[in-house]
Amino acid sequence: MKARIITVIILCLIGGVLLTLMGSPPWATDEAVVAFSADNLIRLHVLANSDRPADQEVKLLVRDRILKETAALLAAVEDRATALVILEKNKEALAKAAEDELVKHGFSYPAAVTVGTYGFPARSYEFGVLPSGEYQALRVVLGQGQGQNWWCVLFPPVCHLVMAEKKPAKEGETIRLRWRALEELQANKEELMKKAWVEWAKWMQMATIAVR
Repeated sequence: MKARIITVIILCLIGGVLLTLMGSPPWATDEAVVAFSADNLIRLHVLANSDRPADQEVKLLVRDRILKETAALLAAVEDRATALVILEKNKEALAKAAEDELVKHGFSYPAAVTVGTYGFPARSYEFGVLPSGEYQALRVVLGQGQGQNWWCVLFPPVCHLVMAEKKPAKEGETIRLRWRALEELQANKEELMKKAWVEWAKWMQMATIAVR
């Protein structure tokens, strides 16, 4: 009886490894996975002055500055409530940092920074889905705020992880968080699959002898 139980456990473990190497199961779609909810995150929303190329370019420079400032502010923060308090206390300093970046690149319009609850559309990421709805957010409005906007998840620090990888963040871009261990497994999938089947055959033979 024990031998049979061991056999089942071994087969399940090997099956799990094979599924991992082959990729995600077909039922694990983006639509079925909600990575975060309105109750456990803070979003960053940056609105450009207009859709003029220059305004759109400086919007991204201000975004980078805000991410740099907030990375330092939230470095040791582990919960959303504390993060919101810190952002609220520092919103004027963040506005000055944004305006400093604007002036540095020859723009004279102001920047307004607020912390509050705002509506966002549904958004699909590699790490899951953010449904449409009301979210706590740090909002940065540049000038008239009439241009295309940029947003991401500020806390937990998904924005900072993406920027650390130096990936360009364009409108509608999908954010991809890289898991190196899984990528290495998938890169060597064919070789590992062969080894897995060999080990599976050995264990099956041993388990069969044990059951008999």
